[in-house]
Amino acid sequence: MTAATLTAMSPRRLALHRMLRHGSFWFGGGAILLILLVALVGPLFTLDPVAQNLGARLIPPVWDVRGSWTHPLGTDQLGRDLLARLVDGARVSMFIGVATVLVSGLIGTAMGMAAGYFGGRVDLVINFLITIRLTLPVVLVALVVVAVVGSSLTVLVVVIGLLLWDRFAVVTRSATQRLAYSDFVIAARAIGSSTPRILLVEILPNIVGPLIVVATVEVAHAVLLEAALSFLGLGVKPPLASWGLMVAESKNQLLFRPWLIAIPGVALVTLVLAINLLGDALRDVVAPEGRA
Repeated sequence: MTAATLTAMSPRRLALHRMLRHGSFWFGGGAILLILLVALVGPLFTLDPVAQNLGARLIPPVWDVRGSWTHPLGTDQLGRDLLARLVDGARVSMFIGVATVLVSGLIGTAMGMAAGYFGGRVDLVINFLITIRLTLPVVLVALVVVAVVGSSLTVLVVVIGLLLWDRFAVVTRSATQRLAYSDFVIAARAIGSSTPRILLVEILPNIVGPLIVVATVEVAHAVLLEAALSFLGLGVKPPLASWGLMVAESKNQLLFRPWLIAIPGVALVTLVLAINLLGDALRDVVAPEGRA
């Protein structure tokens, strides 16, 4: 396709053209779509992830000579089917990642837009809050809060969401400052548009692209943080399945039955890699001028 043809395209068609020609988009998006499909449909075709069968403990995966198609990925120390727990863990990980980004994105975007649009003392206060947040070690603070309050899905989402809003705030503040004195915003003020309307109708739609890229990064960050907390025993509690919890429950079997750790570990790496590749592709689509 020639440069003249690309120039004649509308912005949406040009973005779609770049996206469909980006290898990272196909791999990352395809992997995430597959994981979502498995998380939504998988429970209909797998065994009960919390059902225990002590007579079928530590059955190896089907590719082992001692494996069985009854449990394609084997069973854990309590005789629970690993495939069923892997599917259930995908649901937990995706829920925590998306819900956390909704919480942190709402907080960070609101603070960033206020700082970038109003400036002055509002900007100073929000910058001070961002600086305080950046000085706090995320994992350590999450460990302390969850240990004190107690762990549950709701607590994990709220705690992680309150710790991952800073990137949204920084990106939104910068983008809002760039748009606050643009012609269409000045025209909106001139015709008497209210401040909420200017922020929500004029500015917010024009900064959605960078926010989507930040959201993909933070989803991966939230999934890893949940896995770390679950591994340390302060995340998702049994009988719910979590990939980090599955690794923690099997750490004593690392040298004897490494597949117990390798299977959830590979799933976790695949999900995080797919999210990062999708974010990289979206970054190229919404801001291609920043790449050589």
